[in-house]
This record gives sequence, C-alpha cells and structure tokens, in this order.
Amino acid sequence: MKLLLVIFLSLSFEAQASLPELFGPSAASIAIGSQAQHKSAANNYHAPALLGYSQSTEFSFDVFYVNANFKEINNVVIKNESNTVNTFEEGNVEVNPTPTSLLAAHFSTPLFSPTGMKLNFSFFAPFDRIMEADTGDPYQPRYVMYDNRFIRPLLIFTGSQSFGDWSYSAGVHTGFQTNGETYFITRTTTGNPSVGKMSFNAKPSVGLVASISRRHENHTSYFTFQQEMKSKLENRATGETEIASNTSFQFDFDVAALLYYDPMTLRLGHQVEFENSTLLLSLEYQQWENFEAPTMKLKKIGGTINGTGDYEKLKLTNIFIPKIGLVKNINERWIGKLGYFYRQSPIYTNNLKNAGNTIDVDKHVGSLGLAHLFKFHEKIVTVDLAYQAHLLRSQKITKTPNREDGDASEPKIGSPGYEVGGMIHVLSLGLSWMY
Repeated sequence: MKLLLVIFLSLSFEAQASLPELFGPSAASIAIGSQAQHKSAANNYHAPALLGYSQSTEFSFDVFYVNANFKEINNVVIKNESNTVNTFEEGNVEVNPTPTSLLAAHFSTPLFSPTGMKLNFSFFAPFDRIMEADTGDPYQPRYVMYDNRFIRPLLIFTGSQSFGDWSYSAGVHTGFQTNGETYFITRTTTGNPSVGKMSFNAKPSVGLVASISRRHENHTSYFTFQQEMKSKLENRATGETEIASNTSFQFDFDVAALLYYDPMTLRLGHQVEFENSTLLLSLEYQQWENFEAPTMKLKKIGGTINGTGDYEKLKLTNIFIPKIGLVKNINERWIGKLGYFYRQSPIYTNNLKNAGNTIDVDKHVGSLGLAHLFKFHEKIVTVDLAYQAHLLRSQKITKTPNREDGDASEPKIGSPGYEVGGMIHVLSLGLSWMY
C-alpha cells in the first residue's frame, strides 16, 4: 500500500514556492538585492505598476543556476518508531538538493496605443522537468524553504496603466489545487493479484497582485500587494489489504499535504536617480502565520489504519525584509550593480530541539552584477550577469530526550543533535531589450 501511495504522489501535480520569492525574477534584479529595477519587463513580479510608465514593448529572458551547500548532518538518529516499524537506525542525512537550473521570461507591451494600458506576462520554470513532488520524510532534517520549493512553473498576468505621475496595476499569480480518490485491494497469496483504481484532478487557483506607483522628478515610489497562495494535495484512499487467506483489514483515510505556500506580501519601494547612478530601497512584509510543513498527513475516516500523529508544532512569525541596491553607470556600455538584503526566518529555530526537523534560519544575502549594452538592429540590448550569495546563520541544535511521542525507550530523530547553516550560491544570465 505504501508503494501505491508513492506512485500516486509521483503522478500528482505539485506547486512549489516561487523562484522570484527566494532569489529574484531576473539577473538584473538579483544583482540589486532582489528588487524592482528602474526599467525592465521583470518588474512584473516586484512592482508591475512601474511598467505602466513605459510606451515600449519590453522583453527579458533569464537563466538561473542554484547550488545549495548546507552544513552536513552526520551520525544522528534517522529511523525510530515514529517513521518506521520496529526499526532503529543512526546515519547521515543528505540535506543538499541537486543543483538546479531554471529559466524565466518576461514580456510587456501596450495593448491599443503607446500610451494605453500595458499587458504584462511572466513565466518561471525549471529546465529539466515540469514540476517536482516530494512531501519528504515526516521527521528527518530538511531545509524546507530550499529543498524543492522553487522547482515549479509560475505564471503572473497583470495589466498596468499610467495617469500622469501615477501608475496602477492589477493581476494574478497562479497555483494549483489537486484532489481525487484511490481504491486498493492488495493481496499476498499466490495467484491472487492486487487491484486498484485512482482518479484525481488539478485545478488552477489564482491570487491577486495589485500595485501602485508615483514618480516625481528623479524619485519613484511604489507599493505592491500580493495575496497569500496555497496549493494543496488532497486524496481519499479506501480499500482493504489481505493479511492471510480469507482474512483482511479495511482502511479508509484522507491524504493531505500543503505542497506550496506563498505568504501574503506587502512591498514598499523607493528609487532615486542621480546623474550616473540609481539608489534602490525596499521593505517587504511577509505573513507566514498560515504556513505548514509540506509533510503528508493521514486522517483516519474508518477502517483500522491509524491517522498521522502531529508531533511537530511549528512556531511561526511574520517577517520584514529590508533591501538595498545600487546601480552605477561605468561608461556608455557598462553598468555595475550591487545589492543586499536580510531575511529573518519565519520558523523559530529554537523549536528544532523538539519533535520534527523543519529547518530554516536567518540569512544575509549579498549580490553583485555587471551589465553590458550593445545595439542590435538599432535597438539597445542589455546582457546581465549576476551572482548572489546567501549566508545562513549557523546554530547548534541539541535534541531533548525521549522519542517524538514521549516514549523514553528511543531518542528523537536527529538526536543527539546537529548544526544548521551554510551557503546558497545563485548565478544568473539575462538578456533584455525594448522597442
């Protein structure tokens, strides 16, 4: 039955948290601390209202390479009665995901006239797969924000319109909701095959994105609201399992997992243009109080199978993320860029001493980039190269005694403890132009 559930999950749709939330929507944005830029179609993510000022059609294509290097977790408990049957094992936990390559495309164009409303579109996706589904072990250590949360497609549609110094925008960002039913009859005696059936559907869901901006002389300010977005997997599993000839037990339970969560985000930014440079400042507020770990939960409806024990109690907080960036014109063809932001973790790391190992820590993020401008068919084309380094705060975790359910016969998974922290490296190359 476990194998059949794994097969079901591997076929299901999953939506992960987005690439632009964690790193940035483009190479140029990554270089300035993951913020809205002075002019770019990629502003459709951070501040789509800024696109309302432009009378041009704009394109941006970007590729990303993400490589995580977290601290190793070795010689800890990886199996006990909480996640296995009659098994106790110590070993190493692989917390570093495979390096991932992703792409992004942004497009913005006037619909009816150069001064009319602009239609804006953004698309993010991994290179080698459509999306990835993995609820993970319910108790083993896992850097939940970076394991595979951003390996997913994402679409953003907005419309922008300017009225003098003011510009307004409204649109949606997308997610998925999946639900279905499965039925199994599993047998172990020779000559009697197991059978089953499955049905499920995936429906798109949308969240509101609204933005407003104002410019005055060399100053531009903006505010963006992004609605909370959840993508859930829900399934009803029923059937029976043979345990001996003419003997079986029945099961009836719900399977659920919160596979994707984008927090409600408020974003306030300000840009100041000088003679040969631009200073960019922004502050984000993210509401994480409805976040759940993406582990699979079983709720008993009938039959004899027990439901999931909810031993991990996440302690969450809403966070502010300050950002700063600088763009400097070196000459007519070259532009240098710098950026920094600090992100407090919405998950209290002190809670890791208890049951569960959902890991996320505070981090400092620094970035730098270089842009080269050249003409192609009399149009200015910009090539951006950017590097972003995430320095995660180190912290020693020491597990409290007793198993997750309080039994004193075994220690917790992750015992006796481990150290969290490490680095994430992001390299991005972008190509943008307007006409």
